[in-house]
Amino acid sequence: MKNFLFSVVAMSLLAKAAAASPGYMYDCDLQGTDKAYGWITPKMAFVVEEQGDVKVVDGVVLHFNNAPLETKVLRNDSKRMILRWVVTNARADSGRTFNNFRYRASLSKSSGKVEVTAIPAHYDTGVRATGVCRKRTK
Repeated sequence: MKNFLFSVVAMSLLAKAAAASPGYMYDCDLQGTDKAYGWITPKMAFVVEEQGDVKVVDGVVLHFNNAPLETKVLRNDSKRMILRWVVTNARADSGRTFNNFRYRASLSKSSGKVEVTAIPAHYDTGVRATGVCRKRTK
């Protein structure tokens, strides 16, 4: 059900972006998320708008933000796209609250390989997952 909801939201966001401009989306499948304690989900999407803005949508973003999040584009050239975003006021199942959970994604445009890390503020380490993204225009 979460994958279905994710797909509906991602495609809706892509449709809105496409209506306004010829944007595209990276549809990503991640592995190793079982070791990420729910902070990185198996499905993730990056919607790239014509003007260069990028939004991220996944289960964590939808759960805590209820809508896709704007990312900070650290790099976006012909080889690689590197993004950063922050999920605020995240609450673990244990009840622990994290004011800021910092995310970073690095995507190789030639192979589609992606690495996503998530680190709670004031922590030295976090969780990591890798996977593959496919570029979609429709």
